[in-house]
Amino acid sequence: MVFGSTMTIIGASLTDISESLGTTNATLSWAVSAPFLGLAAGTTVFGTLGDSWGHRRMLILGLTVFTAATGVCGLAWDALSFIAFRALFGLGGAMMIPNGMAIMMAAFPVNQRARAMGWFQFAAVGGPAIGLVTGGALVDALGWRAIFAVYTPIAALGLIAAVIVVRPTRAGEAKPIDVTGALGLVAAVVVLMVALDRGATLGFGHPAAIALLALVPATIWSFVAIERHSAHPMVPLEWFRRRNYAGPVVASATANAAYMGGFILAPQILQQRYGYTLTAATVFLVIRLICFSLSSPVGGRLTATRGERWTSCLGSVLVVSAMVSFAAGSLLDAVVLVVLGLALAGAGLGVAGPAYQVSVVGSVPMDRLGAATGMFQTLTSLGTAVGVQVLVLAVGESGTGAAFANAFWLGAAVAAVGVFGAAAISSSNSAVAERTISSGRSTRPEP
Repeated sequence: MVFGSTMTIIGASLTDISESLGTTNATLSWAVSAPFLGLAAGTTVFGTLGDSWGHRRMLILGLTVFTAATGVCGLAWDALSFIAFRALFGLGGAMMIPNGMAIMMAAFPVNQRARAMGWFQFAAVGGPAIGLVTGGALVDALGWRAIFAVYTPIAALGLIAAVIVVRPTRAGEAKPIDVTGALGLVAAVVVLMVALDRGATLGFGHPAAIALLALVPATIWSFVAIERHSAHPMVPLEWFRRRNYAGPVVASATANAAYMGGFILAPQILQQRYGYTLTAATVFLVIRLICFSLSSPVGGRLTATRGERWTSCLGSVLVVSAMVSFAAGSLLDAVVLVVLGLALAGAGLGVAGPAYQVSVVGSVPMDRLGAATGMFQTLTSLGTAVGVQVLVLAVGESGTGAAFANAFWLGAAVAAVGVFGAAAISSSNSAVAERTISSGRSTRPEP
C-alpha cells in the first residue's frame, strides 16, 4: 500500500516537489525512476539471498530499510538527496517483494495459492487508488512532505506486524553466493533502465542514449554467459526452458508493457482529444485501479478452478481488448471507449496476475522460490519500462488521434504476444487439487 500510494502521489506532485527543492521536473523525474531501478535490479538478488538466509529475515530487513527510506524522503534537502532516498526506498521494496511472495506461497497448499495471490493483489492495488484519490488534497493542504509524514507510520505498522505475525522460516541449504552473476544482472538492468530514461529525456538520437543502448546487448550476453558457466547460478537458465516458467514471464512482461503504456497515454488522450483537465483525467485512472483490485480475487478463484493456462489467456485477451478500445477511442468521438479501455486493462491484469504467479511458483523447487519470483518481477519490470517508452515514442510529438491509435495498435500487438505466452502454460495442478476437494475426495496439502 505504501509503495503504490507514494509512487502515485509523487508522480502527480512532481512540479510542487521540484519547485520546493529548487530543481526541474526533468531532474526530479529520477525520483520516480529510482525506485523502479532499485526494484528491477534488486528483486532477483535479494530473493536469492532469502533462499539461503531465510525469507523472513530478508523480509524484516527489507521492511526496516523501506520504512526508514520512507521517513527520510520527507527530510530531503535537495534533489540529489531526495533521489538517493527514493532509490533506497526501491531497494527496500526489492528485499520485501520476492521474500514476502515466497513466504506467502509456501504458507498455502497448492489449491489455495491462487486465491491467496488474488486477495494479495486486491490489497496491494488498492494503495495506488487511495493515492490518486487522496494525494492531491493532502499535498495541497499540507505540502509534499506530508506524504511521508502520513505513510511512514503506516510502513512502521507493517514492520511491527511482520515481526509479530510472520512465522520464522527455515533457511535453505547454504550455497555459495553467485556474486559475479548478481553483479552481471544488476549491470544489465541498470544499463537498460538508464538508457530508457536518458532516451526519454534527451531523445533516443542523443549520443549518450545511443551509447547506453548499444551496451544493453553486451551486458545481457555477459550475464547469460556467467550463469551458463557458474557452478551455483543465481538463476538457472534451464528454468526458461520450462513452459510454466517462461510462459508466464513472457505473458506478464508483455501484458504489463501494454497496461502501463495505456496508463501513461490515457490521460493525454482525455486532455488532448476530449478536453478534460488534468485533475479530471487523473480521476478517470481510478477506474483502472478499482477494476484491477476487484478482479484480483476473481482471478484467484478462476485460477483455482479453471487452471493457470485458461485464466492467463483470459487476462491477456482482456488486455489486448483494452488496447483495441483505446485505439478506437483515439479515432472516434466516444470517450466511453477510453473508459472501457481502462476498465478492461485493469480487469485483465487483475485476473491474470494470480495465474502468472502460481504458475511460476509451481515450476521451481520450493527452496528457490525467492530467486524465481525475484527474476519474474525483474523481467516484468523491464517489460513495463520498455513498453512505456515504446508506446510514448510511437505517439511522437503530433499528439493526433491517429498517432495515439497507432501507439495503441502497437500495444495490442505486444499484448497479443502475451496471449501466446499464456497459451504455452501447461495444465494446472492447483485446479486439479481444487476439483478433487470439490468432489469430496481428500488431498494432502504440500508441506
